[in-house]
Amino acid sequence: MRVAILESIIMPAGHEVEFDRILVNEMKRQGHKPMFFVPEKFPFKVDYGAPVHELQGGEVVTYAGATWYQKLWRSLQREKRRISWFNSAYELAKQGICDAIIIPTATYRYIKSLLRSELKHSPVPVHIIFHGINPKEQPKFEKQAKRIQAYKNVQLHVITLRNDFVKCGLTNVQLVAPPVFKPVFDTTEPLENHEGSVRIGFFGQFRKEKNLEPFIQAFIHAKFAVPVELVVQGATAKPEDTALFNSLIEKYKHIPQIVFRHENLIGKDWEEALLSVDAIAMPYAAERYRYHWGAMLFTAIGYNKPVLVSPELNPEVLEQFPIGCVIQSLEETDIICAMQELVDLLSTKKAQTKVALEQANEVYSHERLIRAILEGM
Repeated sequence: MRVAILESIIMPAGHEVEFDRILVNEMKRQGHKPMFFVPEKFPFKVDYGAPVHELQGGEVVTYAGATWYQKLWRSLQREKRRISWFNSAYELAKQGICDAIIIPTATYRYIKSLLRSELKHSPVPVHIIFHGINPKEQPKFEKQAKRIQAYKNVQLHVITLRNDFVKCGLTNVQLVAPPVFKPVFDTTEPLENHEGSVRIGFFGQFRKEKNLEPFIQAFIHAKFAVPVELVVQGATAKPEDTALFNSLIEKYKHIPQIVFRHENLIGKDWEEALLSVDAIAMPYAAERYRYHWGAMLFTAIGYNKPVLVSPELNPEVLEQFPIGCVIQSLEETDIICAMQELVDLLSTKKAQTKVALEQANEVYSHERLIRAILEGM
């Protein structure tokens, strides 16, 4: 099957870039022929090795450096251009360029745009993917989903571990399990028994909500039976996040067991950093993680790393697979207890944890994702 990925989000790296890589590589593995439909002059950050077709309607509009009133204007531009891109994709589909279209990262606004475009009449299936729907968004999503329900070739796929749509009566919404993120550059298995300290890693985009300082304080005060090192990597986008992360580096630079990396790790550097640790910590106490799947959690699973997580971070995963420990609250005693439990797990339950990680990788596999989207399985 010839499948077009209609991508219009510009990101230097991270979730969207890697999700597109999953789609392309797994579709190729299953015998499909992926291609891209993208706006004019689209700046790809990765060479996916797939044909590219340009959509008419102008370049991508970003909010980078915009003031609040500029953002209002740009949001109107975005909507207008999105409709034009959808119209252009419709024309390509009519010409027989593809057998299906996937919109890989969407919000309910995309459905509104699609309804105002010719793509709702697409001669080929259009699969729109939503990376979780929170309670505030759900009524807006359901409203638009009901409007688009009359167009049978448009299918909505919500990546989620929950079922919050039992009573909505929508026939065009399918719930899909999240996929893991796996190493791309280094696919060799890391050494099982390395010498030195147990290494716990904190990685990714740093924001205040990730509760890093209470975690550092708990690490300093914890008593471990073996040497333990904390690796803290943070990429910061907003000035306030940069200032906070720099203040934490300055405050704790005298602790030899803590290694800070204030940098944006991409590609091979990112993979090497993740593979260099024994476990990955995600003390993200934000309610939205109950509804949106945690990219870092599914990266840890894909890299076969045990985890230390907050109760809000996709609790369904650890309920089904014993792949780590849960921090019951942000009280220091609870964080210390969970850290100590994790270090104990790494030394005494390595075999059981490895089996659980293998099982999770099977359930959240790339193969299942693509089959669920394209075949409705």
